[in-house]
Amino acid sequence: MTETPALTARGLARQQALIAAATTLFLAKGYASVTVDEVVAIAGGSKTNIYRQFGGKEGLFAAVVDTLCAELLSPLVQLQLGDTPRAAGLMILGRTLLRQLLTPRHIAFQRMVTAASDQFPALMARWYEVGPRQSQRIIAGFLGGGPGCAAAAVLFHDMLVTEAVSRAMMGTPMPPDAVAQHLQSAVALLLPGLAEICAPLE
Repeated sequence: MTETPALTARGLARQQALIAAATTLFLAKGYASVTVDEVVAIAGGSKTNIYRQFGGKEGLFAAVVDTLCAELLSPLVQLQLGDTPRAAGLMILGRTLLRQLLTPRHIAFQRMVTAASDQFPALMARWYEVGPRQSQRIIAGFLGGGPGCAAAAVLFHDMLVTEAVSRAMMGTPMPPDAVAQHLQSAVALLLPGLAEICAPLE
């Protein structure tokens, strides 16, 4: 099996330029309304570069999804909570996650992915794996790992995200004080059950 050769510095720069241009266009117009020609007009190069590096528009869209998820989750990944007590750690995780997910950039991203989900269900699955599922894994890791902690992380994540993000997508975002109360309520609801479903932190 022939391995794909590593990109040169110039090739990597071209790839990043294509992803950046596609990100801007997809967020502004949605997947269906963007053409490969428009991406090339902004990024430079040629359509051949897109087909060689990404296989086409769908592959470029997948790269944009990966890039945006990594960008949005970067502050969560970088948290160093160590032996932080669970209540305080969940507040930090939740606050960081909500701050990222309620930005206009993320709301536009969510709309973009949702709009393309019927046409590209595999890309929706990819988004879920590198976006929400990754957030849940980070939360589960803080709680201590194991099936019980993974289940608790999903519950906590969904309690936080579903209401807040849905309202933002509908154009009726929660005020900051309501977001803070929403987070406190989610932590208060989750904590009592952790002793039963999730092993204690050591």
